[in-house]
Amino acid sequence: MVIILAKKGNNIIFTYHSNKSEADKVVSEVLSLGQKAIAYQLDLGSTKAFDSFVAQISEHLLEHEGSPNFDYLINNAGVGLYGSVRDTTEEVFDTLMNIHFNGVYS
Repeated sequence: MVIILAKKGNNIIFTYHSNKSEADKVVSEVLSLGQKAIAYQLDLGSTKAFDSFVAQISEHLLEHEGSPNFDYLINNAGVGLYGSVRDTTEEVFDTLMNIHFNGVYS
């Protein structure tokens, strides 16, 4: 999605969970297309980090784009943790709820 949007002339801000090296490759590809790009680490299961993340993005947008606004938001986060109800620990259940429910509505 990032590459397609960059090919259409959009500057890009995107997030990654844990694979910085792959995110950096995507940033490099966007830059090679002549668009601006930056990737921020974000754990959608940790809603306590959202306020600082929003502040960081707002600051970036003001500094590099001249406005705190953006045109598109594509939310594509999710995990699949497979197992029976019996095998699902409270920690696994909380992870699923934080990413698929709490993070979206925070």
